[in-house]
Amino acid sequence: MFTVFAVGLTYLIGKKFKNSFDLPTYLSVIIFAVTISFIFLSSGDEVNTSYFGSLNPIFIIILAPVMSSMWMMLESKNIHIASPTKQAIGLALLSLGYFFIAYGVDDVPVGEKVSMMWITTLYLVLSVGELSLSPIGLSMVNKLSPARFASLLMSVWLLSSATANKFAGVLSALYPEANADGIVVAKSFMGYEIENLHDFFMVFAVMSGVASVLLFLICRWINKNVKC
Repeated sequence: MFTVFAVGLTYLIGKKFKNSFDLPTYLSVIIFAVTISFIFLSSGDEVNTSYFGSLNPIFIIILAPVMSSMWMMLESKNIHIASPTKQAIGLALLSLGYFFIAYGVDDVPVGEKVSMMWITTLYLVLSVGELSLSPIGLSMVNKLSPARFASLLMSVWLLSSATANKFAGVLSALYPEANADGIVVAKSFMGYEIENLHDFFMVFAVMSGVASVLLFLICRWINKNVKC
């Protein structure tokens, strides 16, 4: 997946500077280097769980200019997508990501490991969703805030991360774990029994999906009151 991004980025750079950049030669070197590395690393290695925490910032750095260019391209074609609608799309992507990982871990026993491709794809989809939420929301707050209170209200927006971390800690306690006898102890959330990883991720999929639908429903009302 990283190779696809690297090749795509190289192609865009080569297209931009085609008079001073030998794109075919560069791509051929990259492809052969990937092949050699793939053969060399196929002997096997272990990827620690903590490594996956780096995927989100990597995807954000790679995809931020892509998302920005996409919004500007749509605007240039007179296709205006309001900020609340963009955020609703971001929530829908979060829901999609969690539905994806819920499917990937279906029937996987608690404590067993899943393919890193499921987790990588999850972070990819969540990162795209985040790019439709966080920067859009911060820009929206900046536009709607009175000039003298702009900095204060932007700080309040950023404080939402603290609230989110608190809720994340509460929800993470729902993660199903096996006791000393190897028996999974079911947990409950608002009457919903969580007995395996599929049930756990479905909580996030449904919550973000419901939030997306609600935001889509009130988008028209928000757009009537504010122009963003």
